[in-house]
Amino acid sequence: MDISVEERRVANEAICTLVNIKRTMAELLLKPAGVPREIYAPLITRRDEVTGKLLTKRQMAPLILEALEKLQDGHRIIRTIVKLASEWTSFHLADDEFAARATVQKAREVMGTMETMEANETLQRELAKKKELARLAEERSQMARKESELLLMMFDEMARLDFDQQRRGFLLQDLLNRAFSLYEVPVQRSFQRNEGAEQIDGAFKLEGWHYL
Repeated sequence: MDISVEERRVANEAICTLVNIKRTMAELLLKPAGVPREIYAPLITRRDEVTGKLLTKRQMAPLILEALEKLQDGHRIIRTIVKLASEWTSFHLADDEFAARATVQKAREVMGTMETMEANETLQRELAKKKELARLAEERSQMARKESELLLMMFDEMARLDFDQQRRGFLLQDLLNRAFSLYEVPVQRSFQRNEGAEQIDGAFKLEGWHYL
Protein backbone atom coordinates (compact mmCIF):
# COMPACT_ATOMS: atom_id res chain seq x y z
CA MET A 1 0.00 0.00 0.00
CA ASP A 2 1.17 3.52 -0.78
CA ILE A 3 2.92 4.78 2.33
CA SER A 4 1.42 8.26 1.88
CA VAL A 5 -2.03 6.74 2.32
CA GLU A 6 -0.88 5.03 5.51
CA GLU A 7 0.69 8.24 6.77
CA ARG A 8 -2.56 10.12 6.24
CA ARG A 9 -4.57 7.39 7.92
CA VAL A 10 -2.31 7.29 10.98
CA ALA A 11 -2.21 11.10 11.21
CA ASN A 12 -6.00 11.11 11.10
CA GLU A 13 -6.22 8.57 13.93
CA ALA A 14 -3.63 10.43 15.96
CA ILE A 15 -5.73 13.59 15.84
CA CYS A 16 -8.84 11.62 16.75
CA THR A 17 -7.61 9.30 19.49
CA LEU A 18 -4.49 10.48 21.33
CA VAL A 19 -6.02 13.37 23.29
CA ASN A 20 -9.63 13.68 24.36
CA ILE A 21 -9.82 17.47 24.70
CA LYS A 22 -9.53 19.30 21.37
CA ARG A 23 -7.60 22.31 22.60
CA THR A 24 -5.14 20.11 24.45
CA MET A 25 -4.74 17.94 21.35
CA ALA A 26 -3.98 21.06 19.34
CA GLU A 27 -1.35 22.23 21.84
CA LEU A 28 0.36 18.84 22.23
CA LEU A 29 0.08 17.44 18.71
CA LEU A 30 -0.89 19.92 16.00
CA LYS A 31 1.15 22.89 17.16
CA PRO A 32 4.39 20.89 17.74
CA ALA A 33 3.96 19.24 14.32
CA GLY A 34 3.92 22.64 12.66
CA VAL A 35 0.24 22.80 11.69
CA PRO A 36 -0.57 26.49 11.09
CA ARG A 37 -2.91 27.86 13.74
CA GLU A 38 -5.19 29.35 11.12
CA ILE A 39 -5.99 25.82 9.95
CA TYR A 40 -6.99 24.21 13.24
CA ALA A 41 -8.09 27.11 15.46
CA PRO A 42 -11.36 27.89 13.58
CA LEU A 43 -12.28 24.20 13.56
CA ILE A 44 -12.18 23.95 17.33
CA THR A 45 -15.16 26.29 17.64
CA ARG A 46 -16.91 25.44 14.37
CA ARG A 47 -20.33 23.82 14.59
CA ASP A 48 -21.83 21.14 12.42
CA GLU A 49 -24.26 22.71 9.97
CA VAL A 50 -26.79 19.91 10.43
CA THR A 51 -26.70 19.22 14.16
CA GLY A 52 -25.48 22.58 15.40
CA LYS A 53 -23.00 20.81 17.68
CA LEU A 54 -19.29 21.55 17.86
CA LEU A 55 -17.24 19.52 15.42
CA THR A 56 -15.78 16.36 16.85
CA LYS A 57 -12.12 15.47 16.41
CA ARG A 58 -13.28 12.79 13.98
CA GLN A 59 -14.86 15.56 11.86
CA MET A 60 -11.94 17.94 12.30
CA ALA A 61 -9.16 15.53 11.34
CA PRO A 62 -9.99 15.15 7.61
CA LEU A 63 -10.46 18.90 7.26
CA ILE A 64 -7.05 19.55 8.83
CA LEU A 65 -5.32 17.00 6.62
CA GLU A 66 -7.02 18.30 3.47
CA ALA A 67 -5.83 21.81 4.30
CA LEU A 68 -2.30 20.54 4.97
CA GLU A 69 -2.14 18.72 1.64
CA LYS A 70 -2.62 22.05 -0.10
CA LEU A 71 0.48 23.49 1.57
CA GLN A 72 3.93 23.26 0.01
CA ASP A 73 5.33 21.51 3.10
CA GLY A 74 2.08 19.84 4.07
CA HIS A 75 3.36 16.30 3.57
CA ARG A 76 6.26 17.02 5.92
CA ILE A 77 3.83 18.25 8.59
CA ILE A 78 1.65 15.15 8.21
CA ARG A 79 4.74 12.99 8.57
CA THR A 80 5.70 14.91 11.70
CA ILE A 81 2.27 14.17 13.18
CA VAL A 82 2.92 10.47 12.54
CA LYS A 83 6.38 10.75 14.13
CA LEU A 84 4.96 12.44 17.22
CA ALA A 85 2.31 9.73 17.43
CA SER A 86 4.99 7.02 17.24
CA GLU A 87 6.70 8.59 20.27
CA TRP A 88 3.50 9.20 22.23
CA THR A 89 3.34 8.06 25.87
CA SER A 90 0.62 10.27 27.42
CA PHE A 91 -2.15 7.69 27.16
CA HIS A 92 -3.93 9.13 30.21
CA LEU A 93 -5.07 12.03 28.01
CA ALA A 94 -7.03 9.75 25.69
CA ASP A 95 -10.71 9.00 25.97
CA ASP A 96 -10.04 5.42 24.82
CA GLU A 97 -6.59 4.26 25.90
CA PHE A 98 -6.84 1.05 23.87
CA ALA A 99 -7.52 3.04 20.67
CA ALA A 100 -4.68 5.45 21.48
CA ARG A 101 -2.22 2.59 22.01
CA ALA A 102 -3.32 1.00 18.72
CA THR A 103 -2.70 4.30 16.94
CA VAL A 104 0.76 4.61 18.47
CA GLN A 105 1.62 1.05 17.46
CA LYS A 106 0.51 1.69 13.89
CA ALA A 107 2.47 4.95 13.82
CA ARG A 108 5.61 3.07 14.88
CA GLU A 109 5.08 0.53 12.11
CA VAL A 110 4.63 3.26 9.52
CA MET A 111 7.71 5.13 10.76
CA GLY A 112 9.72 1.92 10.56
CA THR A 113 8.59 1.39 6.99
CA MET A 114 9.38 4.99 6.07
CA GLU A 115 12.84 4.80 7.64
CA THR A 116 13.57 1.62 5.69
CA MET A 117 12.37 3.23 2.46
CA GLU A 118 14.39 6.37 3.10
CA ALA A 119 17.50 4.31 3.88
CA ASN A 120 17.06 2.37 0.63
CA GLU A 121 16.51 5.59 -1.34
CA THR A 122 19.62 7.12 0.23
CA LEU A 123 21.64 4.02 -0.65
CA GLN A 124 20.36 4.08 -4.23
CA ARG A 125 21.24 7.78 -4.56
CA GLU A 126 24.74 7.14 -3.22
CA LEU A 127 25.25 4.22 -5.61
CA ALA A 128 23.99 6.29 -8.54
CA LYS A 129 26.30 9.15 -7.54
CA LYS A 130 29.30 6.82 -7.31
CA LYS A 131 28.43 5.31 -10.68
CA GLU A 132 28.17 8.75 -12.26
CA LEU A 133 31.46 9.86 -10.70
CA ALA A 134 33.14 6.69 -11.99
CA ARG A 135 31.75 7.36 -15.47
CA LEU A 136 32.99 10.94 -15.45
CA ALA A 137 36.40 9.81 -14.17
CA GLU A 138 36.64 7.28 -16.98
CA GLU A 139 35.69 9.92 -19.53
CA ARG A 140 38.35 12.27 -18.15
CA SER A 141 40.88 9.45 -18.20
CA GLN A 142 40.13 8.66 -21.84
CA MET A 143 40.34 12.32 -22.80
CA ALA A 144 43.64 12.63 -20.93
CA ARG A 145 45.06 9.61 -22.75
CA LYS A 146 44.04 11.01 -26.13
CA GLU A 147 45.47 14.44 -25.27
CA SER A 148 48.69 12.84 -24.03
CA GLU A 149 49.03 10.93 -27.28
CA LEU A 150 48.50 14.16 -29.21
CA LEU A 151 51.14 15.96 -27.14
CA LEU A 152 53.61 13.15 -27.74
CA MET A 153 52.96 13.37 -31.49
CA MET A 154 53.58 17.12 -31.31
CA PHE A 155 56.84 16.54 -29.46
CA ASP A 156 58.01 13.93 -31.97
CA GLU A 157 57.12 16.30 -34.81
CA MET A 158 59.13 19.08 -33.21
CA ALA A 159 62.13 16.81 -32.85
CA ARG A 160 61.90 15.60 -36.44
CA LEU A 161 61.41 18.88 -38.32
CA ASP A 162 64.17 21.40 -38.82
CA PHE A 163 62.82 24.58 -37.19
CA ASP A 164 64.86 27.59 -36.26
CA GLN A 165 65.69 27.87 -32.59
CA GLN A 166 63.21 30.66 -31.82
CA ARG A 167 60.26 28.90 -33.44
CA ARG A 168 61.22 25.66 -31.73
CA GLY A 169 61.19 27.51 -28.42
CA PHE A 170 57.69 28.89 -29.00
CA LEU A 171 56.41 25.44 -29.98
CA LEU A 172 57.97 23.91 -26.88
CA GLN A 173 56.37 26.63 -24.75
CA ASP A 174 52.96 25.83 -26.23
CA LEU A 175 53.54 22.13 -25.71
CA LEU A 176 54.46 22.64 -22.07
CA ASN A 177 51.46 24.86 -21.44
CA ARG A 178 49.18 22.19 -22.90
CA ALA A 179 50.81 19.51 -20.74
CA PHE A 180 50.52 21.60 -17.58
CA SER A 181 46.88 22.36 -18.34
CA LEU A 182 46.12 18.70 -19.03
CA TYR A 183 47.52 17.53 -15.70
CA GLU A 184 46.30 20.61 -13.79
CA VAL A 185 49.77 21.73 -12.79
CA PRO A 186 49.69 25.38 -11.64
CA VAL A 187 52.03 27.51 -13.74
CA GLN A 188 53.44 30.95 -13.12
CA ARG A 189 53.99 32.93 -16.29
CA SER A 190 57.23 34.74 -17.14
CA PHE A 191 58.58 37.14 -14.53
CA GLN A 192 61.74 38.95 -13.53
CA ARG A 193 63.76 38.66 -10.38
CA ASN A 194 66.93 40.09 -8.85
CA GLU A 195 65.64 43.60 -9.49
CA GLY A 196 64.99 42.88 -13.15
CA ALA A 197 68.43 41.48 -13.83
CA GLU A 198 67.12 37.99 -14.48
CA GLN A 199 64.24 36.99 -16.78
CA ILE A 200 62.39 33.76 -15.89
CA ASP A 201 60.29 32.40 -18.73
CA GLY A 202 58.03 30.44 -16.38
CA ALA A 203 57.82 28.36 -13.22
CA PHE A 204 55.74 25.57 -11.79
CA LYS A 205 55.48 23.45 -8.66
CA LEU A 206 55.15 19.69 -8.81
CA GLU A 207 55.10 17.26 -5.87
CA GLY A 208 56.67 19.83 -3.56
CA TRP A 209 59.46 20.87 -5.95
CA HIS A 210 59.75 24.26 -7.65
CA TYR A 211 60.94 24.33 -11.25
CA LEU A 212 62.08 27.36 -13.29
